Amino acid sequence: MDLFSYSLFLEGFLSAFLIALSTALIGLFLLIKRLAMLGAGLSHAAFGGIALALVLNIDPMIFTLFYTIVLGLLVQFLVDKKSLPADTVVALFFSLGVALAIIILGITDNLGTNVFSYLFGSMLTASKTDLIVSFAIFLITISFILLNYRGLLFVCFNEELGKLRGIRVKALNYALIALASANIVLSIKAVGLVLSASFISIPAMTSLMVSTSFLQSLLLSAGFSFISLFFGVALSLLFDLPPSGAVVVCMVLIFLLASFGKLTRKRFSKAP
Repeated sequence: MDLFSYSLFLEGFLSAFLIALSTALIGLFLLIKRLAMLGAGLSHAAFGGIALALVLNIDPMIFTLFYTIVLGLLVQFLVDKKSLPADTVVALFFSLGVALAIIILGITDNLGTNVFSYLFGSMLTASKTDLIVSFAIFLITISFILLNYRGLLFVCFNEELGKLRGIRVKALNYALIALASANIVLSIKAVGLVLSASFISIPAMTSLMVSTSFLQSLLLSAGFSFISLFFGVALSLLFDLPPSGAVVVCMVLIFLLASFGKLTRKRFSKAP
C-alpha cells in the first residue's frame, strides 16, 4: 500500500469510526422511543436528496445532510400534531424519497457509479470533507447528549413527567430527530442506504439486551459498534469483501452471541 492509498484508507477508517460511535449513541434514544425504523425511512427518503444533488451537480453529502434534517423535522412535526402515527409518517417519506429518486435519475439517465456508491456505501474512500463533516456531527452529538442527558432520559421514558419538571421536551425531541437525521446521512456514506439502518439499530439493540443501566447501554452500544467496525474492516481487507457488508454481518453476529449468552444464563439460573 503506497502513501497515498494509506492516507485515503486512514481518512476513510477515521470517518467510519466517528460515524459508528455517533450513530450507535443516537440510535439508542431512537430505539427506546420506538423509532427504530426512522433510520430506514429517512435513509431511503434521503435518496431523493442524493438524486437532486447529483442532477444539480452539487456536493451530495452536504445537500443531503440539510435535506434529510428538514425531512426529519417534518416527520417530528406531523407526529407532534397527532395527525398520523410515527410509523405511518416514516413509511410515507420512505416511499416518497425512493420514488422521487427513481423519477429524477430516470429522466436524467444518471444511474451511474455515483448512485451505486450511495446505495451500497464507500466506507474506506471518504474525502477530507467527509471526515470533517463526520467529526463535526460526532462532536455535536456527544455534546448534545452530555449537556441534555437528564432531559433526554425524561424524553425517552416519561415525557409528561419531564414537562412537569420543566424539561423542554418538544425542543429536545426536535433536536434529537435533527441529529438522528444527520447521523443517518453519515451512515449512508459509510454503508449505503440499504444498510444504514443497521448502524442506528443493531448496536443499540445488543446493548439493551445485556446492560443493567441506561448509561451502560450507551457505552456498550458505542463499544459494540466499534468492535463490529474494526473486525468488519479487518475481514474485508483480509478476504477482499465489501467493508459495509462485513461490518453489518459482524454487528449481527455480536447480537446473536449476546442473545445466546443471555439465553444460556437464564437456563443456568433456573437450573436446580
